[in-house]
Amino acid sequence: MMFKVAKLGIAFAAVFAWIVPAAYAGIPDVTNSFYVPQSGTVASPAEGTLATRFFRMCPNNDGGSSLPSNARVKVTVRDVNNNPIPNIAAADICVLFNGGTAAQGFSGTGADSVIANSTWNTAPLCPNLRCVAADAPTDVNGTTYITFGGADVNTPGVYLRNGNRKWGHYDSALPVYVLGFQLSGRLTSASANGTYTLRIKNFDWAAGLTAVANLGETVTGTDFNGIVQGIGVNNAISYWKDFDYSGGVTAADFNAINQHVGHDCDSPNNP
Repeated sequence: MMFKVAKLGIAFAAVFAWIVPAAYAGIPDVTNSFYVPQSGTVASPAEGTLATRFFRMCPNNDGGSSLPSNARVKVTVRDVNNNPIPNIAAADICVLFNGGTAAQGFSGTGADSVIANSTWNTAPLCPNLRCVAADAPTDVNGTTYITFGGADVNTPGVYLRNGNRKWGHYDSALPVYVLGFQLSGRLTSASANGTYTLRIKNFDWAAGLTAVANLGETVTGTDFNGIVQGIGVNNAISYWKDFDYSGGVTAADFNAINQHVGHDCDSPNNP
């Protein structure tokens, strides 16, 4: 009897040892998981600074110089054993926003100086955006994409405009979450975790952070004039006016914003 019990104990221990790793298989490990900035085709993507130079947008998300070249992040999710985690729902993978600033009554986890709400932006009415979700569930490699302007689930990583992907202003860090776990960024797939922090510049850079109605999510003369006056100037705000990430505010940045002056949540595209 004791021999049988011992055998049962050994068998149970073996089963338990097998079950425990399986229990962790669906849980993202923040050391092994990461996101990487990308642009261009999925088959031959650009990464690092070659990709981030396209991370700029108009609050109307209307294409052109707004989020060009399939601007996106590639997200890779792995467990503690470095095994890929497939089939994580797209809605559980997000660039996370608060929706607005503390002055506007918003709080919680997420970028807190990105403006993406209908509370203070009613004319025209802007969508409430909290989660810029993945294009599709993770694949067998634990991989998916968040194409910022939107994408079709059948062609993840390729821009297809989503009329609800509209926001104004910028934040120094746009956090990426998977199943509630915040991921680190890598500048390239070969880089270490923590070498990149997601930022997206916005042609609506100058206003909209206060509790005043209808100042956010629109590219105004103030935004435009600030670029004109900032050409050749190097100060604390110059980085956010340098839309092509060239290292300074130039005529190229003027040309970029000039295509979007007057754009807001219903112009030129509604939605």
